[in-house]
Amino acid sequence: MSTKSGEVHKRHEKSTFATTAGEAKISRGIPVKEHLYGYYATRIYLPLSSLSRRWRRCFHRYKYRKGRFLQQTHLPIVHWSSCTNVWIPRVWEQKKSSGNVRISELGILSAFAASCEDLTNIFEIGTFDGRTTLNLALNSPPDCMIYTLDLPPDGKTMFAIDAGERHMVDKPKPGSRYDRYRGLVPVGVGKIHQLLGDSATFDYSPYRNSCSLVFVDGSHAYEYVMSDTRAAMSMVKKNGVIIWHDYGIWEGVTRALEELENQGNFGLRNIRGTSLVYWKKE
Repeated sequence: MSTKSGEVHKRHEKSTFATTAGEAKISRGIPVKEHLYGYYATRIYLPLSSLSRRWRRCFHRYKYRKGRFLQQTHLPIVHWSSCTNVWIPRVWEQKKSSGNVRISELGILSAFAASCEDLTNIFEIGTFDGRTTLNLALNSPPDCMIYTLDLPPDGKTMFAIDAGERHMVDKPKPGSRYDRYRGLVPVGVGKIHQLLGDSATFDYSPYRNSCSLVFVDGSHAYEYVMSDTRAAMSMVKKNGVIIWHDYGIWEGVTRALEELENQGNFGLRNIRGTSLVYWKKE
């Protein structure tokens, strides 16, 4: 599964956005709808979702209840707009399925992708159905390659995964939602490189110090979060960003990230109103 750096640059040189008639049509028309979805995601849904999340946490604290999918969190809070200069991202595939990020989180991830440096990589750990992958590809600069890693069907894992994650693993193949766009945006989707393997044993060396953005959304088990984080930190370049998903939702993610911050004082920040955690490599 190793990719030589020369091959990566060769793929960069071959990539040019909006060169086909279908993509030109999308560039002229459909993005109005995608911008509206992006506005709704970050300007309407996110504030309402943030209020709801705070109310539910206060309710659980008042009742001394610990919800499995809503833990108390301790990382400092940051507003997403202070982390990127893109204010209205574009969002494709706005409909959420079980296992997907919320539309507000998808909008924020799209903004980060649009902020990426061209001729660099974006790496996603955990493809699932490819909804996030698609948005990373279509929002990022034209020569920014997207590498997305997922466990193959019936793949063996180094660490145990939670029973609640089985439906995200037991699928015919990863990336079904970006695959349906191949005919509409062939060059954009052509930037996506699907990788298969266990994230705990995968060889990340070809991507070391090459990524403007790494999105960690694989297994939520503590051991996997720790392993995936080590891999992400090796791949992100200077001034690049790592985003983790499901902080405060899955206990393994919450415990791992708070432990990392307590031990290393990295400067991890929870993006307000979301389960995303942000870190920039200085």
